[in-house]
Amino acid sequence: MFSNSTFNMMNLWKMSYPELVTWLLGTSSLQENHPFHGKNMPDWVPAWNQFRQHAENLNKAVKAAENKDVEKAKERDLEHADTLLSINTNACYVVMRAKHENNEELLHDMGYELKEKTKRNRAGHEVSKKQLQVTLKRGTEPGSLIVSIEKDLGAGLYQVQICKGEPAGENSWSDACTSKSCRIKLTNLERATWCYVRARSLGNNESSPWSAPVSIVIV
Repeated sequence: MFSNSTFNMMNLWKMSYPELVTWLLGTSSLQENHPFHGKNMPDWVPAWNQFRQHAENLNKAVKAAENKDVEKAKERDLEHADTLLSINTNACYVVMRAKHENNEELLHDMGYELKEKTKRNRAGHEVSKKQLQVTLKRGTEPGSLIVSIEKDLGAGLYQVQICKGEPAGENSWSDACTSKSCRIKLTNLERATWCYVRARSLGNNESSPWSAPVSIVIV
C-alpha cells in the first residue's frame, strides 16, 4: 500500500513554487491539529515543522534565483527536490499508519487528495441523482464548523468544498476534505468571514450533483 496508489500525488509534483508553499503551510496546520496524527506522528517522519521550514526555505530560494543566477537556480531546485522527498515520506507514513490501524479515516484531513479508485459505493446502490441537503453548525472551537450531509446509500465518500465569500464561479471553490462520514468537522477556518459550503457524494467513480451552497459566518 503506497502513497501513489492511494493519494493523487501528481497534482503536488506539478504545483508552481507559490502553490507548493501555500500547500505546505495549509497542510502543516491540518496535520498538526489532526485528532490522531497530531498526537502520534513519530519524530522521524517529516511533518508540520519540516513543512513550514521547507516553505520558508523554498520562498527564499525562489527569490534568490529571480535574477537567473545559475548557482541560485540549482539551490532552488535542490530545495524543491528535498521538499518533495519530505512530502512523499510523510504521505507514505500516513498510508502505512492507516493500514496498520485498519482505519481508512486516518487518510482524511491530511492535505492529500484521495485517488478515484478509493471511492467505493455500497453494493446494490447507485449514487444519488439529486442534490443532497447540507446543513451547517458552528463548532465548539473557534474557527470550526460542523457540516452535516444528507445520507446517500450509494456513497463511498462525501466531498466537501468551501468558498470564502460569495461564489463567483467554479474557480471560487476549493476542496476542504473528503470523508466516509456524512457528518464532518472542519477546523482552522479563517474567523470573522462569510463562508459558503457545498458537498456531494462519490461512489463507483460517479458523483451526485453538488448540493446548493449553504452559507455561515465563521466565528
